[in-house]
Amino acid sequence: MANNTTANIVVQAVVEEIKASGVTVVWLCEKTGIPRSTLVRRLNGATAFDLNELDRIAAALRIPTSRLLRSDAA
Repeated sequence: MANNTTANIVVQAVVEEIKASGVTVVWLCEKTGIPRSTLVRRLNGATAFDLNELDRIAAALRIPTSRLLRSDAA
């Protein structure tokens, strides 16, 4: 990410959790119901995640949503 805006920090957290879990974007889309094109735009930082999407991603990854809403980059 080019800067540490809240949206970029959230994207970084989501990307890190996806990698840590070993799942694919396709799997995550199937589990969350988020269209692939939408998820890719979010992951690229073109558009921001909404809280509902973050809740669905966290549930699919079996993590608390708060892990995606950290206040700083790890």
